[in-house]
Amino acid sequence: MIELLVVATIMIVLSTIALISYRSASQSSRNAKRKTDLQTVRQALVLYRSDNGCYPPDTTYTAMLTTISSYLNETPYDPQGSESIPLYTYTPAGVGNCGTTEATGFTLEALLEPDDTPYTVSNP
Repeated sequence: MIELLVVATIMIVLSTIALISYRSASQSSRNAKRKTDLQTVRQALVLYRSDNGCYPPDTTYTAMLTTISSYLNETPYDPQGSESIPLYTYTPAGVGNCGTTEATGFTLEALLEPDDTPYTVSNP
């Protein structure tokens, strides 16, 4: 009987360690995807600016993605969100010489797990 309890305890400890490792690996994977997504969007925004002279004036991430969709192969969205709820933010900055509302810079932001640390990508 004691041997059975020892084996059960060992199995529980090993299962707990495996579960914690899996959770940590999943969080790291989702954070890497978030960083990659923001870099991909940043590159698409730079291409958009080179063609149009300024960044999109859109005030939401979803609207901005619609504007630059021709510069992206697929729509980047947060791994815990969806295409309708992207969980990333886009903030245009400044007013350029392209018109009265076009942006001369931008900030993209995603919240990293596990403590919602902001990861920001900006262009002046």
